Amino acid sequence: MKKFLQTTVALSALACVITPMTASTAFADGGSEENAGEQTFLFAYHGDINPFYGDISPFYGDINPFHGDINPFRGDINPFYGDISPFWGDISPFWGDINPFHGDINPFYGDISPFWGDISPFYGDIDPFYGDINPFYGDIAPFWGDIGPFWGDINAFWGDIDPFSETAADDYQSVVNHLLEIFAQADAVFGASVEHQTGQSLEEVVLADLLAKYGLDLSNPESLSELSAADRSAFFLDFYDGLMGYTGLDRVDHWMPHVNWTPALSQAAGAGEGVVVGLLDFSFTADEALNVRRSAGERDYLNFNHGAAVAGLINAPLDGKGVMGIAPGAMLVTYNPFDETLSTNFDAVTTGLETLLQSNARVINMSLGVPGTTFSQEWADVFSSDRVARFSRQALFVVAAGNDGHTQTFDVDWSSVGNVSNLIIVGSVDPASNISFFSNRPGEACFTVNGRCTEGNRLMDRFLVAPGELIMVSDGEGGFVRQSGTSFAAPLVSGAAALVQGRWGWLQSNDVADVLLRSARDLGEPGTDAVYGRGMLDIGAAMSPLDADSLYFVTGDMGRQSAGAIAYSRGRLTFHSRDENSVVLFEDINDTFRDFVVSLDDLNIEMTQEELDASLDAEAYLLERNNLADSDRDGTADFRDTTEFAVAMSARGNLRVSAFASTLDPQDRVGNDELGFQVGVRIADDQAGRELRFGHGEGALALSAQEGFGLFSDHRPETGGVNPVLGFASGGVYGMAGYEVSENTRVTFGATTSHDEQTTILPYSGEERSVAPGLGAYDAAAFSLTATHTVRDGLDLNVSYTLLREDTGFLGAQGTGPLDFSGGALTDAATFGVSAALPMQLNFDASATVGRTRTGGFGSETLSLSEDAISSAFQVTMTRQGVFNGRDALRFSVIQPLHIESGALQYSTARIADRETGKMTASTETWRLGGERPLYAEAMYGNTLFDGLAGFSLYSRVELAGDSQYEDFSGVTAGGRLTLEF
Repeated sequence: MKKFLQTTVALSALACVITPMTASTAFADGGSEENAGEQTFLFAYHGDINPFYGDISPFYGDINPFHGDINPFRGDINPFYGDISPFWGDISPFWGDINPFHGDINPFYGDISPFWGDISPFYGDIDPFYGDINPFYGDIAPFWGDIGPFWGDINAFWGDIDPFSETAADDYQSVVNHLLEIFAQADAVFGASVEHQTGQSLEEVVLADLLAKYGLDLSNPESLSELSAADRSAFFLDFYDGLMGYTGLDRVDHWMPHVNWTPALSQAAGAGEGVVVGLLDFSFTADEALNVRRSAGERDYLNFNHGAAVAGLINAPLDGKGVMGIAPGAMLVTYNPFDETLSTNFDAVTTGLETLLQSNARVINMSLGVPGTTFSQEWADVFSSDRVARFSRQALFVVAAGNDGHTQTFDVDWSSVGNVSNLIIVGSVDPASNISFFSNRPGEACFTVNGRCTEGNRLMDRFLVAPGELIMVSDGEGGFVRQSGTSFAAPLVSGAAALVQGRWGWLQSNDVADVLLRSARDLGEPGTDAVYGRGMLDIGAAMSPLDADSLYFVTGDMGRQSAGAIAYSRGRLTFHSRDENSVVLFEDINDTFRDFVVSLDDLNIEMTQEELDASLDAEAYLLERNNLADSDRDGTADFRDTTEFAVAMSARGNLRVSAFASTLDPQDRVGNDELGFQVGVRIADDQAGRELRFGHGEGALALSAQEGFGLFSDHRPETGGVNPVLGFASGGVYGMAGYEVSENTRVTFGATTSHDEQTTILPYSGEERSVAPGLGAYDAAAFSLTATHTVRDGLDLNVSYTLLREDTGFLGAQGTGPLDFSGGALTDAATFGVSAALPMQLNFDASATVGRTRTGGFGSETLSLSEDAISSAFQVTMTRQGVFNGRDALRFSVIQPLHIESGALQYSTARIADRETGKMTASTETWRLGGERPLYAEAMYGNTLFDGLAGFSLYSRVELAGDSQYEDFSGVTAGGRLTLEF
């Protein structure tokens, strides 16, 4: 039995093309009571016949395949509904949002070995269309970046020409000149590749056919007058597609950045490996590139590319030969319910769904439906049938919304089915993320159960949008074509579903649907709305945590702990293979969970904090090193950062008491309620060689045994090599005492502390902000004992013992959640130094430190130090006074900052043991400490003029060897400064 319109008729799917640029539909009424029980014909929402222009004459007028006078377009409809360009108006397709390189697409970012063998040339943040990576001469992306706006100007000028004006001939000639300029640039970029592949020139292979297709003769400029706005946009689009066919790379398309997808994302997520995707669509010829397990259905190939076009968007391989599929590892099973009229009915659809479900399909894509509806009532009979219902919970059903520009006004009685949690309806948006004019919309309709519309059951609650205009798809014959329609938005959602399902195999279909719906990017009115539903498909967001604040980790004994905003500050903690070390976090999804394996690289606070305080750090770093030419009392340039201002307080005999203040290390982040300078009191008997000193400031510098190391940077763990272990506890309250044991031997001892609230002050605004949520203050204290012996005049030796206690860190590193280092560590360090006065006014200073760090256990219950960390540091400095005159100085240093030589952390948590079932098991990893040894060369020059009233200084620091983990101190740095006093 069939359901009739007013006159019984079955419509050919080909007779339902809205526009060749849009996926086509057929008009069939949803039916009335008098036709109840009769069968409805369904039609694929397929693509274009003539991609850009012209009437669809085969379907105009009398179409009487059965009987009756039916005009499927209800008149003569231009494919663009009149003079409408492919993107609603006179818009150059590659000027603005349609540019496939728009945004951070970098489609070959990551280790994608299928491209150019096993060398993985696209590793890292490298745009394959930039620099020397591309397979031919020139840069493709910069070419389109330049040509896009240029074309926009030409297109606008071209469109404004009045063909009947006196200047028309000159104006068209101007357009021809501009086109020739574009073609010349294209030849410079693509010409060599075209000639290499074809043996012919770009003009012969691409341009000649392009111009002929659009009837353009550049020797006759007036031929340009024949092109409409839509023609011009189509011309440039064909120009792009023609050139990109010679890159040797998969086709980059505009939909990719809009749904936040790259091939690297798919590869990292497993590419949908092992997921069976059902395709209820037209059969297509065997394509060896597509992973098709089997095809079913009674109909043979109908010489119609709709099925091939949809399939390619789901799982086309990343092989450099054509379109790219979102889940290239997924396996397709297909069923063709259509007959030679290119139409079908719900009985055939039911059989098809049963077949696909029995083939263990976890996602089923259906780009078909009843014209005039976003979701037809008849689907309830399909999903409630015994043949489908017993398997339906295992699969997520993705249904194209249709292409009538229709807003659904009636509810769908879903009482016989009940469940809508495994259903997603997909509409289309244009490249500017506006709803496509042809796309059906959910409206306020609802899936009602027993007459009630419950929460989450509105069509808009199950509705997503994705790019569906001018999508590059397979033509089913080894070539490519651009088509439009919700048919080509739906497979983007299906591919994303396969990617999610493949990564988390234990998720149920409703869980996968929730991930896609909850991660959608909001469009239109805030929240869920009647046009865009939940919003735009966002694949990157779907593969990421939905709520970072709800993440948790599972300890080795299966205890659950909140991870909070998990992060760590690196301090001097380095790893041999940091990119291979990872933590596992979990989030709840309905009654189950998802896991996220996050590398330590991605948890480093500096990666996010860098944007907040990069300018502050750079300013302070240069400020300190440009402030080097302070003069001492005799006017000679001296390399020290602590110019003290002292005031005598009292004196009794040889005992003197004085108070002093001096500058603070500019690298210290001083809070709004903290002093911006150092203060202290000194009590000394210089004749007896006794001294007592206490204050607040740079304790490491105050306790230093060598005056040749007078810079803040000399004692910092990250920049200097002079007892940097002591530098961890510098910046707070300190005290020291010293006395002479003998005429040539002096002993000093003291303690110093640090307390860092882990805040940063934003440049310009002065706002004080936490470095990372949940990261507590860094507290450390150190005790130091130093003996200095003068061997002879101009030669001093010193040896120090330092005991560092970090209460909330490990060699300066701190973290939150499973990376919490609270509980701290103890470090014992020995430092050996020498200072020597050499001929030619040279002074030599050297210092070397070796340390051992141990811990009694960290607060996270997941980290432990399985092997004590052995670290080292050294600095060798040569200073020359009086290089060009008596008031200048030159300083040269070779520095190894504190570096971990050996050691290991043990990380014990739960991980997923079976990715099909989600079974967890306790896992212990060993993170080897160390990495590449950092080594720097540093040169400084300072001079004073006019009795110290003026001065200038120069500074440069060069990385000789280093670890990429410390990029902010690597490379080459230089600066200069001129000062005048009045």
